[in-house]
Amino acid sequence: MLQFVKPLSVLTITLLGLMPLDDAAAPPPKSLAPAVAEPYHAAAVTLGEVRASAPDFSNIRHTPDRKAAFFNYLLPLVHEANREVARERRWLGELGMQMLDGKALLPEQRSELTFMEDRYNLKSRGLYDAERVGQLLKRVDTVPAALVVAQAAKESGWGTSRFATEANNYFGIWCFYRGCGVTPLRRTSGLTHEVATFPSVRQSVRYYVRTLNTHIAYEGFREMRASKRFELEPIVGDELADGLLRYSERGLPYVREVQHIIRYNKLDRFNRPYRV
Repeated sequence: MLQFVKPLSVLTITLLGLMPLDDAAAPPPKSLAPAVAEPYHAAAVTLGEVRASAPDFSNIRHTPDRKAAFFNYLLPLVHEANREVARERRWLGELGMQMLDGKALLPEQRSELTFMEDRYNLKSRGLYDAERVGQLLKRVDTVPAALVVAQAAKESGWGTSRFATEANNYFGIWCFYRGCGVTPLRRTSGLTHEVATFPSVRQSVRYYVRTLNTHIAYEGFREMRASKRFELEPIVGDELADGLLRYSERGLPYVREVQHIIRYNKLDRFNRPYRV
């Protein structure tokens, strides 16, 4: 008997619950085990010196025009970051289908799985391959564009804040070594954090998505998203925002403000499936 057979019922539930893997309804596959594609390797998410600046949104005085410019600039970056994750997720789904068809993972596939676990801050010691894939599928998933845009608007003042203009940081992301970012003017005495500097806003968006998918503070967010997948319900930003209580020390009032931005600006219209 193959080593991975015992927990396949868990993987079956995970795969069926988290399908469709590309956020869009799709017909059932003709074969349970399609040919597994090559794993997708996203480039490393990086901090560093500003190399590419965003538009100067403060020069756009008319609020509706500024918001439209903000959406037009940020959304392609959001969709790009989500497509990267969708490619990784698709590969995991194909591994799962391979195992459900009774075929063990190859040594090189296990190595790639370990590489992805490292990237998503997961430990797999003692787990079956099926459990490893199921565990990763909870993390390797897209973030609703509405939520990304709303938090970027909130944290960056619609692209006009000091941290947005000087550091390409649209999400208030901190870093913790000297010189990694911009020092907050009102930093509490005794604290040493800085607000991270990114080479481009693209890197800021990618870092934000990776943070929600890996940091222990957002486990609740990931559980909510996985539950939506299991129930085959739409994954929308204002609902998943409830999982971000620890994003700000302000807690629930902060979450409510993000949800208001989503609803007032009808940002869920920007959510989309990511077919890869």
